[in-house]
Amino acid sequence: MTIFEKVLEIYQKYYICTHCLGRMFSLLATETTNYDRGSSILLTITMENHRKYLSSNNNDDKDAILILKLIAENANFSPAKQVLVNEGIDFRVNNTTQKCFLCENIFSNLEPYIFAAKNKVNGIEFNNFLVGSSIKSEIINKEDSFKAEFNLLDAESFKTHFNREVGKQLSLIINKPTEFGNPEMTIIFHLNYNSFQIDLLIKSLFISGRYNKFIRGIPQTHWECRTCRGKGCKACDGTGKQYINSVEELVNPEFLITSNSTDSKFHGAGREDIDVKMLGTGRPFILELKNPKIRSINLNKIQKRVNHKNKKKIRISNLQFSNKDQVKMLKANAESTRKTYRALVRSTQKLDKNNFITLLNQLKIRLENQNIDQRTPIRVSHRRVDKYRQKKIFEIQGFFKKPDLYEFIVDTQGGTYIKELINGDNGRTKPSFTDIFGINLQCEELDVLKIH
Repeated sequence: MTIFEKVLEIYQKYYICTHCLGRMFSLLATETTNYDRGSSILLTITMENHRKYLSSNNNDDKDAILILKLIAENANFSPAKQVLVNEGIDFRVNNTTQKCFLCENIFSNLEPYIFAAKNKVNGIEFNNFLVGSSIKSEIINKEDSFKAEFNLLDAESFKTHFNREVGKQLSLIINKPTEFGNPEMTIIFHLNYNSFQIDLLIKSLFISGRYNKFIRGIPQTHWECRTCRGKGCKACDGTGKQYINSVEELVNPEFLITSNSTDSKFHGAGREDIDVKMLGTGRPFILELKNPKIRSINLNKIQKRVNHKNKKKIRISNLQFSNKDQVKMLKANAESTRKTYRALVRSTQKLDKNNFITLLNQLKIRLENQNIDQRTPIRVSHRRVDKYRQKKIFEIQGFFKKPDLYEFIVDTQGGTYIKELINGDNGRTKPSFTDIFGINLQCEELDVLKIH
């Protein structure tokens, strides 16, 4: 069966609009629209049968007349109507608006969808967009049955046509290009024949930088109260938080306000303990701002405001725009990064300076450029998987402060538990400073000096 025969078969039973007719053969030939494809098919059928009619004896080709009337009446095709008028052939005039069996005239009147989307994105800053849709099963099932009935194997889906056509026209109205790879805005239509809703999926804004933490007692990120899980209780004084402040909560507000975002997430390159300072050039982080309405924010101004507001607590630096791939790299590389720590260590037994130097040399021989085995520490075993990790120690420096107080500078692989490296954690870290010194050592203060 030819395309033309199939089209005539369709119109003997259903009316479908020119857009949907073109869709049914969309995979055949390119560089045109579905509307133009459908119109071309109907025009070709009209021309061919007009020619047959004119070339027949006494213009009595009944088949040609029947087909012209079918295209005029059932397909509502204006050129076929005009041929019949010109040739003086009567045909049925349908004064009511015909409704497409497949789209119910949605494709003939896309303006409501386009202008609703335009109003929905008004006031939101974005450079490109993509139209998506969720089509109700009623539409999909009807179309599937139609394709099966006429064995239509080269059709384009309702969804694909709708997304493209709305996207093209909306692009002209809002003067922004469509972007298929990584759009800043996705406009999603939830579509039924007689109703629709629009949701916006706004691409997060990512900002990378480094932070310093100058005080002890605050975690990197927000912690919910262990008792109430964030609901608020007596234990947390109704705050829902385990700790009053965090680096995240000191940094984020200025970014949220400036970008008019709904929420944020703080991604760090590892994390230091609550009682550990983050000094030196700071720890890399990426701030993810969710659903930002403003994307062109001045990072230098925000940096100054954050740092001024949080003097002697935290500092942020090296801010620049980033992306989601950088978050993945930040997480993936955290444990392979080289880090330098300063540890102030207390001993249960006193040593003179000479003994300390002797033990320090043994420490360097045993640990420098060597791997240690660490089992998940007891202090974090309630929230971390219990497993063994192998970590490399690169360099150790030691300084005698008092007979029972020493300072160590430890250069090690990221993810090393420094406190446990010092105290041994009841044998869960081997070898440890305690093992090698032969006396119990405890870390009293710990600072991160550098993340290389």
